[in-house]
Amino acid sequence: MKNLVIDKKAIKANLAAVKTRARGAQIWADLTGDAFGMGLVTTAKLLREEGVRCFAVSDPRDADALRAAGFTEETLMMLRSTADEKELGELMDLGVVCTVGSYEAAVVLNALAEARKTVCEVQIKIDTGLGRYGFIATETEKIASIYRYMPNLAVVGVFSTYAQSWKSKKTTLQQLESFKSVLSTLHSMGYETGLASISDSAALFRYDFDLMDAVRVGTAFSGRVAGGAAPGLTRVGAIEAGLEEVGWFPKGHRVGNVVLKKPARLAVVSVGYYHGFNIARREQGQSLLDLIRSRKKHPTVKMGDQKLKIVGEVGMMHTILDVTDLKCQVGDVVTMDVDPVNVKGIPRIYR
Repeated sequence: MKNLVIDKKAIKANLAAVKTRARGAQIWADLTGDAFGMGLVTTAKLLREEGVRCFAVSDPRDADALRAAGFTEETLMMLRSTADEKELGELMDLGVVCTVGSYEAAVVLNALAEARKTVCEVQIKIDTGLGRYGFIATETEKIASIYRYMPNLAVVGVFSTYAQSWKSKKTTLQQLESFKSVLSTLHSMGYETGLASISDSAALFRYDFDLMDAVRVGTAFSGRVAGGAAPGLTRVGAIEAGLEEVGWFPKGHRVGNVVLKKPARLAVVSVGYYHGFNIARREQGQSLLDLIRSRKKHPTVKMGDQKLKIVGEVGMMHTILDVTDLKCQVGDVVTMDVDPVNVKGIPRIYR
């Protein structure tokens, strides 16, 4: 028996913390990656119950799933810029706000909207340093061409994404100033930029920078903000698994790369790194050494309130636990801390 347990109360508590930090700025819920492993539709419904009405996705299929689940009045936005006519057509059918991050994408989308005799709402993406999707900050003339020559596109917002908000305050502040400079230039040309936003989960909880009109939050709902724990957030995600086998082993017995120094009672749990246990989320800028170091830090495994020691390395499909001083038997359940975005091959349940 093993399940990924998602605590609904913890998600709602994290949203309350987000609202406090947002200081009145509009909240956009980023549901990328199946809501960072917490479940797209269920997470969206939980957030909607608490007043969130704007959702961002990174795949047209996610927008389709939300519309099919009854999110007909909520604002949905596609975070990726694309010049793919098929994808843009699907997004327009679903009434999604499209992201335009290049002149080429704008031309294709405007032509589609013109052919349909409609106007498509868009947000313009500015690349201030992340390096994927978006107009370079110096391309203000290209951005201006959207306003001048593309009447079938209605600009409702301009946004950017921080590159290292979890790591570098200096870099983050530089990006903020670069973004503001683009907005200022567009305003000086006489153009309305609509909703301005750049803050993500890490920036929201680590700094007190200008939040502008809106914040885009994703990982904060799971309580797992890049760069380490953030005050006021509760970690969401744990695998509950039953002990598969329990037995005594003699001194000198080898368990992987470990040799027992004294007799020990060991238990096997059929959860390993394949399932997402003891896997660190990949953060922009991490080196290979950072990832290797993160793998050596054993995560938390508990039975009740008692923390258990992992023996040897976490395997692909199993983990060995030292239960010498614990009264337990096959079938007893342990709780294993995991980031939901990494979990696969295990059913998800909500509590």
